[in-house]
Amino acid sequence: MSLNRSSGFSSSRLDKKRPLRIALVNLASERDNWEIMMVPLGLQYLAAVLKERFGEAVEVLIGDMGLIPRQTPLDQVARAYLSDVRPDVVGLRGFSNQAEMYHVVAKEAKRARPDALVIAGGPHAATLSQGLFADENIDLVVPLEGEETLPEVIRRWIDGGAVHEVAGVTWSEKGEKRFAPARPLIEDLDALPFPDYSDIDLDAYQQFKTMTGLRPKGKATSLFTTRGCFFRCTYCHDHFGKRVRKRSLDNVIAEMEWLITHKGVTEFQIIDDIFNADRPRAIELFDRIQKLGWKIHLAFPNGLRGDMLTEEFIAAAKEAGAYHWALAIESASPRIQKLVKKHNKLDRLMRAIELSDRYGVFTSTFTMFGFPTETREEMQMTADYLLASQAHSALMFQVQPYEGTEIRDQVSQLTSGVMEGELTFSPAPGNPDAWFTEVPQVEMRALILDTMRQFHFTEARLRRVLELTETCHAKPALAEYMHFTMSECGLTLREMPNSPVRRMLADLFRHEGPVPYERWQPPFIPEIHALPV
Repeated sequence: MSLNRSSGFSSSRLDKKRPLRIALVNLASERDNWEIMMVPLGLQYLAAVLKERFGEAVEVLIGDMGLIPRQTPLDQVARAYLSDVRPDVVGLRGFSNQAEMYHVVAKEAKRARPDALVIAGGPHAATLSQGLFADENIDLVVPLEGEETLPEVIRRWIDGGAVHEVAGVTWSEKGEKRFAPARPLIEDLDALPFPDYSDIDLDAYQQFKTMTGLRPKGKATSLFTTRGCFFRCTYCHDHFGKRVRKRSLDNVIAEMEWLITHKGVTEFQIIDDIFNADRPRAIELFDRIQKLGWKIHLAFPNGLRGDMLTEEFIAAAKEAGAYHWALAIESASPRIQKLVKKHNKLDRLMRAIELSDRYGVFTSTFTMFGFPTETREEMQMTADYLLASQAHSALMFQVQPYEGTEIRDQVSQLTSGVMEGELTFSPAPGNPDAWFTEVPQVEMRALILDTMRQFHFTEARLRRVLELTETCHAKPALAEYMHFTMSECGLTLREMPNSPVRRMLADLFRHEGPVPYERWQPPFIPEIHALPV
């Protein structure tokens, strides 16, 4: 990593006719994106701030690699895009399962313009991964919020100043991580401009799955109402800090109104880390939506603390348009809950799932198997908890101890497991020598698949899920999800015995629509069809 200042930028740079071109790239993984796509809200915030600060002196482009058809090699996409736009500054945003693409895109950015400034940000940057600092094509890493840091970096870069002196940045020097003074988290979130949609083709996102694993019900976009979380789960990134900072409800309502009026949005996917941290505030937002008479849909693909849900909250949310949320169980073992600092009150969480079903809110669950020192009996406790619940869908994962998380240290301290390279979100077994529980991976995988089969393909649960298609997800979205689940379980309709479950699935699959990737073309590379497949 080095800062190449041969570009000769000076204080007169803003006076030239050509604006400074900044490309903000949302990364994707060729390995396991699960066909999940949501608008790149973080990059949209950055674009809005840069345009507000610099006006016509900058040209900000947002490129979303997740919109690229799956069969297209992403390195070729990056090369085509960056060779075409030749940006002066490139900002990269991605998750840890997309870590390899930071290096691919950074390399292509330098190939297109050797003097470009390449900045790594996003959740993966928050881990301070050594891989980012070892890459000579990455000049700076911004591990936390960028709305105040990035404009200052751009100003220094334009003026020929030392960008590594900007508070909040990190970089590598002679193989060592270097840190500028820390930058406080943004306290006044209302002071930020609304996310910029001018370079976003919102229609292109509508037929992709959200983080719930299902396609949205209405024309959807994402919404932050808070940042941060005061829980300290050991497996989680710390991107927004361990304190909840809130936008005013007036500010939230104003953004929603603009999106409804100008973008035709009818569904908001609220992606706070913990939306119900302040329950009275959350209920007040629901009440205000109802009083405004908006006929909208609300979904919470993450960020609701399940054991903090009350009947008052659920009833108010349903009245405001909530139809889907996901609740993180993670483990039904009290010992594991304590070990990973989740501290779920499992009886309250089970009650919340029951109430959600009663009020007709489609409820997904997240669970993980394979925590450090977890036993076969503890994994079975989680499986039994899921099967006893009235949840409607269940996403089950093997634990992935990413860099920068406390659970990574727990693996080293508590087990003899060896971790090499980056891990993925895939539930498929990997190298048995790289795991960290006494339960063999093959056995763990068998338990997950058996639980998935029992959970999803029982008559009572499937019948209830189909009932909810009247008010929640459309049948094509549910059909797509069930088809994916059958594939994961190694099942086919033809091989299933003649039963009510088989007949219900056969009827559901008649409503299945086309695969989203066959329907949408990426908006930012018109020549994509000409690339070799």
